[in-house]
Amino acid sequence: MTARPEAIGSILVRSPQMLISMILRLPGQSVYSKALTLFVVFSFLLGVAVVLLTSGIILREFEQTEHQEMIGTLQRFNLMLSRETRPVEISVADWLRRNRAPAGSLIALDHANTLAPLHLDFLSLADSGGTVTSSVFRDATVASVFSESTTWTRWVTGSSDTELPKAGFILMGDSLTAVACRKTVGGQILAGGRIFDDESLAFLEGMFGARVAFEPLRTVLVSGGTNEPLVRMLARNEFFVRVMGPDELVGQILVRGINGIPIGQMRLSQGRPLYAEGLRAVKVFLTVLTLAGGTLFLVMWILLDRTILARIRDLTRRVEREKEILPLRLDFQGSDELATLARRIEDLAGQLDRARWSYRAVVEDQNEIICRFNPGFEITFANGIFRRTFPCAGGHGGFLSRCLPPVTFDLLSEKFAELDPARPIATFTHQILDRDAEAQWFRSTLRTNFLPDGTRADGQWVAADITPQIRAQQQLQNSERQLRALSNRLMRLQDDERRKIARELHDSTAQSLSALEMNMSLLEPMADDESSRRLVAETRQIARDCCMELRTISYLLHPPLLDEVGLPFAIRWFADGFTKRTAISATLDLDEAFPRLDPGVETTLFRILQEAMSNIYRHSGAKRVWIALEMRDGSARMEVRDNGTGIPSGTGPASGVGLAGMRERLAQLGGELEIRTSPYGVGITVKVSCHAADQYENPDC
Repeated sequence: MTARPEAIGSILVRSPQMLISMILRLPGQSVYSKALTLFVVFSFLLGVAVVLLTSGIILREFEQTEHQEMIGTLQRFNLMLSRETRPVEISVADWLRRNRAPAGSLIALDHANTLAPLHLDFLSLADSGGTVTSSVFRDATVASVFSESTTWTRWVTGSSDTELPKAGFILMGDSLTAVACRKTVGGQILAGGRIFDDESLAFLEGMFGARVAFEPLRTVLVSGGTNEPLVRMLARNEFFVRVMGPDELVGQILVRGINGIPIGQMRLSQGRPLYAEGLRAVKVFLTVLTLAGGTLFLVMWILLDRTILARIRDLTRRVEREKEILPLRLDFQGSDELATLARRIEDLAGQLDRARWSYRAVVEDQNEIICRFNPGFEITFANGIFRRTFPCAGGHGGFLSRCLPPVTFDLLSEKFAELDPARPIATFTHQILDRDAEAQWFRSTLRTNFLPDGTRADGQWVAADITPQIRAQQQLQNSERQLRALSNRLMRLQDDERRKIARELHDSTAQSLSALEMNMSLLEPMADDESSRRLVAETRQIARDCCMELRTISYLLHPPLLDEVGLPFAIRWFADGFTKRTAISATLDLDEAFPRLDPGVETTLFRILQEAMSNIYRHSGAKRVWIALEMRDGSARMEVRDNGTGIPSGTGPASGVGLAGMRERLAQLGGELEIRTSPYGVGITVKVSCHAADQYENPDC
């Protein structure tokens, strides 16, 4: 069947790979057509790269050769130009020697015929002040140029200490002129010169084989990219060579005047025969390479089409015909690699069929809900428990949106949309309401597969019923809350009991001991002998000591300063008594503006301080303690640290009944406890949100 022209045109527009596949009679997405396409493309690119690299190397070598030749020409031209003033200088000196004036008299110029043997265009005399007195010219053209130009003495003089003789170049109009100046015996200045006219430039062109032109500096705009060569020559005093196109190479020389100031530039232009030859060689090379590549591709296509590709097409047709049947029966004859591949395909098809049935058996026996779906959430597979949980779903077909409750489907679709190639799996816990409106908890795992271009291929949902575990966890949390509430109540009762015992000891027992001491003081004068008086005094001292100990115990059980004047004063009193009892120095850093807090918060902080100081005394071996209290960002912060030996290794900061009690007290208030330990001591930091007492003004809270 012959392809129509418009069909071939559409194929050419769509893809060269499809054209190659049609020529080789391969499927459009065949890996062989792709490989052949890549081979052709890379072969073409390789050929282009070789041509470009080779042509670049050849043309670069030709260009460098031309550049070096132009540099040599410029050097020779510059040398010739530097020697051009020497004949003028000799002619002026010769004329001055032959026309020497008598002593005390001035030199007079003859008529213009005297210039012919000297090969000069003009002779000119000027007085010692630089004023031209007389001049002779070769012809009227020179006289016209001379009269319209800047006086030559301005190029030569310019300062009182001018040294002559001088030789160099000046501008006469727009023409470059070589001049030589000498002083005469009478103090006059004699100058002779030769103008570079069109005839002189034509002579130079014939000598160097290049077009020569002179450009005065005053006619050139010394700025912008077009005059970059002139700017560079002015800055670096060097030659400049640049390419003006494939047919012209230009070299430029900076010309300086007799006084050293740049006056113009000489331009030498040459053709580029080497570059033209290189271009012709590159075209020939490209033509030969194209013909060789086309011939090679044609030979390879014929060989591939008659051998390997014919068998590949046969195997492809058989696989396409049998692909829906498992296991495959290809019956591909031969002992080559393709026949071996066909047998491997048959074996793999059989293994795939067995694995499919094994997979189904394993999945059906699972207790989890398992289903697979395409990107449009159409179910492609569902196990038995899924179908029993959601009766609307069959083994194939159906959509998740029709089987699941709307809230559950919205959650799954949202989680599925968040998956990407970097995170293709998501696990989460959620609820599903069954038909009896009873909440069931599931731990779901969503997984999606991605194609190489990042497009979603399909997805899988696995959900396990964890309702018993969730209910057990909820019961455990309720028990923990009840236990915490009981612990909180016990601690409150303990604090209340301590407060009551402290008040009873202070108001009752301590008062009785005080009365006993007073009675003993009254009994002391009634004693008759020394022994009785000593016994009364000892008894009185014992009563006083017992009274002090009872007061100390009552203060430790619950200091009245905590209720009367607040936490900072209670801490200061406790630290002072701790230092007296234990000989451990205590350094306090208490915020003087620390506000009154809720009594429960103040009591908690004080009990934590008591427990921390007790641990320091019993376990740390410290000699000094630092206590800090401040209000920061609406939270009360207390820090206690020592210089002891730290918590022993293996014990851990979380161990100990005292620390557990601290944490329990803080948990009731939502506070934080931080413990830092090192061989140089232990630091405890407590942070509690501020709860101001109703009867106090507290703008910080």
